[in-house]
Amino acid sequence: MKKVLLLFCCLMTFSRVFSQSNSVSGKVISSSDQQPLPGAAISVKGLRAGASTSTDGTFVISLPSARATLVVSSVGFLNKEVEVSAGQKNIVIFLSDNVTQLSDVVVVGYSSKKQSELTSAVSVVSAEKLKDVTANNVGTMLQGKVAGLQVVNSSGAPGAAPEIRLRGVSSVNANQSPLYVVDGIIGGNYDPNDVESITVLKDAASTALYGSQANAGVIIVTTKSAKTGKTRFEVRATGGFRTADFGKMDLMTSNELYDYQKEFYRDYIVGATDNSYKIDLIKFYSERPLELRNQDYDWAKESFKPAAVQNYYVSASGKTEKNDYYAGVSYYNEKGTFINTGFQRVNLRANSTYHLSKRLDISNNINLSGSTGRSYDYMDMYYSFLNMPWDNPYDENGNPVYVDGNSTFKWWSRDKINPIHTVENSDHTYKGFDVNYDFMVNYRITDWLTFSSTNRVSAAFNKAVNYVSPVAAGTYHNDGYINELNTLNYGGISNNLLKFNFDLGDHALSGLAGLIFEGGKAEFSGGSGRGLPEGLKVLNVASNTQLVNGYNDRSELRSFLSQLNYTYKGRYILSGSFRVDGSSAFPESKQYGSFPAVSGAWLISNEEFLKGSSVIDNLKLRASYGVTGTQDIGASRYLGLFSLTTQYNSLVGAVPYQLANPLLTWESKHQTNIGFDLSLFKRISLTADVYKNDTKNLLLEVSQPLSVGFETRWENAGNVINKGIEIGLNTINVTNKNFEWVTDFNINFNNNKIYGLPADVVKTGSWSISQIYRNDGNLYEFYMPKWAGIDSETGAPLWEKIIYNDAGVAVAREKTANYADATIQESGSALPKFQGGFNNSFRYKSFGLRVNTYFNYGNKVFSNNLRFMMNDGHEPYYNQIRLPDDARVWTGPGDTGATEPSPQNSANSTETSTRYLRNGSYFTIRNVAFNYTLPESFSKRLNLENITIGVTADNVATFSDFLGQDPQTTITPGGFVTPGVSDFKYPNNRQFLFTINCNF
Repeated sequence: MKKVLLLFCCLMTFSRVFSQSNSVSGKVISSSDQQPLPGAAISVKGLRAGASTSTDGTFVISLPSARATLVVSSVGFLNKEVEVSAGQKNIVIFLSDNVTQLSDVVVVGYSSKKQSELTSAVSVVSAEKLKDVTANNVGTMLQGKVAGLQVVNSSGAPGAAPEIRLRGVSSVNANQSPLYVVDGIIGGNYDPNDVESITVLKDAASTALYGSQANAGVIIVTTKSAKTGKTRFEVRATGGFRTADFGKMDLMTSNELYDYQKEFYRDYIVGATDNSYKIDLIKFYSERPLELRNQDYDWAKESFKPAAVQNYYVSASGKTEKNDYYAGVSYYNEKGTFINTGFQRVNLRANSTYHLSKRLDISNNINLSGSTGRSYDYMDMYYSFLNMPWDNPYDENGNPVYVDGNSTFKWWSRDKINPIHTVENSDHTYKGFDVNYDFMVNYRITDWLTFSSTNRVSAAFNKAVNYVSPVAAGTYHNDGYINELNTLNYGGISNNLLKFNFDLGDHALSGLAGLIFEGGKAEFSGGSGRGLPEGLKVLNVASNTQLVNGYNDRSELRSFLSQLNYTYKGRYILSGSFRVDGSSAFPESKQYGSFPAVSGAWLISNEEFLKGSSVIDNLKLRASYGVTGTQDIGASRYLGLFSLTTQYNSLVGAVPYQLANPLLTWESKHQTNIGFDLSLFKRISLTADVYKNDTKNLLLEVSQPLSVGFETRWENAGNVINKGIEIGLNTINVTNKNFEWVTDFNINFNNNKIYGLPADVVKTGSWSISQIYRNDGNLYEFYMPKWAGIDSETGAPLWEKIIYNDAGVAVAREKTANYADATIQESGSALPKFQGGFNNSFRYKSFGLRVNTYFNYGNKVFSNNLRFMMNDGHEPYYNQIRLPDDARVWTGPGDTGATEPSPQNSANSTETSTRYLRNGSYFTIRNVAFNYTLPESFSKRLNLENITIGVTADNVATFSDFLGQDPQTTITPGGFVTPGVSDFKYPNNRQFLFTINCNF
């Protein structure tokens, strides 16, 4: 027995020595953000046994021989094979994001599905691909990263959110912004730092479960949760500055404006026979003293200053046997580049899940957010661009000078306003606070049946104040003005679902059914008044023109939804869903709308003839059809309403205000989608979709016969059809131990048409800049005279006139100098023909570089700025834009090269026409981000897991032929705005930031 024991001990010692000499150790790191990957699986190729990485990404594994191949895998990353030798230590293995799938499981609808089970058009963006851009909203971060998602930064104002459109515009009056869903519940608030991933649902197969609220697509936000058992902390600090980007709106300097205005003194009287066409310098110098050349004040430089940006974020997360938790707090502060503007927000989020038993989980999520900021008055920005460089905004003591029409000193600018003085003596402040609390219960009744209840209550209060001091020049001088608006929103939503999942060998069946209740109320109150004492900014000191306003708005939505999914042999997948919504926005007989969807997929790569293919990793065909709807035109549009704002015989008087329509019903969008997903050589991933979206029964204000007594009534009439193609391409171009290069490319082609309108032509638009809706026409189609250049003999502006025969057919085109005779024509749409992004990521050892670009092509933008800043002498006391190199003002008869009319013969030259309608296409280097992960040895000395430092630049450069400000212009219609019209907007900003990120 002693001999046996001795032999056993020797064998164990030898085995341990052999094991130690044949083991290897190392660390697994994400190549995209240089972060360690806990829980990554490590195995030896050909063997089942293996190991996994610890919380800091490290591992140790024994080899069966002197050399072997390790297979490394982690959820959401590409598997990697690495050849190693026994005894190797400190091996660093980088894993790349899986270009086929960012995660094995995707949150879609009211459930989660494996990527292989998806039958719909879905895009997923991880937080790592979002955080290269620092902003106060996720929309800005998504620009150029999702096929079919158009993101327009139409304003650079602090706190401004971008306009987002998914697969074009599919309605005339309904809100076209996608529905946001946070952690499985519609609506909600969050901070970009708390985002784990973004899922974009594009077709009806994925959006129909959200029914009437998903007419413009769905963006699902999943916030962070714990990934490992150990408590992990993350600290990130970002700071930098931004500068205003004026695009190609370069204003003339004092000397340039001085020389340009000589053209106003050319000896030319229209109709006279003794014109010399020479400049009358004597008269010019008498009215424009030479000393003006020395008075050069850059108004844009004085009004727009470099501004600081700060963003701080701290989080903690961890897991225990009974509890998963995450808590994050962030502070964001951006100063505005325009004087006296800014925005700041603090956000606190806490997510926790309690595992009360093997069957019961309870989650509590809370998000608290408070913000405050200063906005601006449009006219102050207007004057900041148009005031002349001959006017000094400051007095001898450096204080902003007061100017009005009675000022005794010379003020050259047309409008006797110094906007710097006005801004200093006015305030446009806003503040808000909101809270969202989510309570979720998940109870696994059996192995195949689960009950889920997700509930949210929310409340938000916002207050905005516009104040102008009595000392400010203009309308409120010696009077002052204050306007205050308070808004209180509160409501709740409850989703209650039964979910089932059967696995029956070759067959798999899953689905859900449940009820949803949603309701909310908005309360508005405020007042305004004039006659304020200097220095007081409260309503109760207003002594005259006092007005009080207030109203409430309530909405309710009740829904039933169901879904059924069937899979056969992991190859053939069918899915169907059905939702019924009941809305208080429609008459009782029309309150309920039905929204079905059906989809299918064939996972060809799982067929026997493709299994084991060294070329095709994944190939799937998809098809779907479904219906979504909208009620988004406001409450009570179907009712006959009376206005109670008048009096009769000293009593409240009622005046008919809205014509009733008891037949008003849902606007519905019928969506068809066909697509495929293809992955090749574990390096190339291609996704393509073809879609057609037909929105029927548009909710429109339709003109009524005069005998009715009302001009319009809300009706269902017409439809909008969007057809398009989306392509997304991801490639791993180079990957090895030290270097990696990954490319993402996406593009979307979209065509938009209108049919079935009750009238042949419907004009819209503001500022006398018309757009037209007509059958078989485009949305947001500009409708105006066509500019035809300059009459070389007279210098007069010309427009195109179309000659029609008696049958109304165009038979000829000619030029006319009479603006009233010019033919109004369709001139192009504000919507692009295609748009997309091209992004590249590079990694060399511990260095990372990401370059994001975005492009937009085929839309028209009307530069309303130019009618003021290229005005041919109509307004000689406005500053002017530098003319393009090929531009030339007419100088005399026979001047065939002139592009700008004679100031002496320019009648109606600045009236609306295609002269100021420009090509809105552009290509922009959206973002460049460079980062470096410090050596691990250095981090360990500071008791940190890792430290990453980085620098980023946003809006680096924009390439465009557009003359004026940044061509990114609003695509949202409104009372004072027209889609595609650029009008002295708050400039977008160039941003330069430094970031340090620590994990421990």
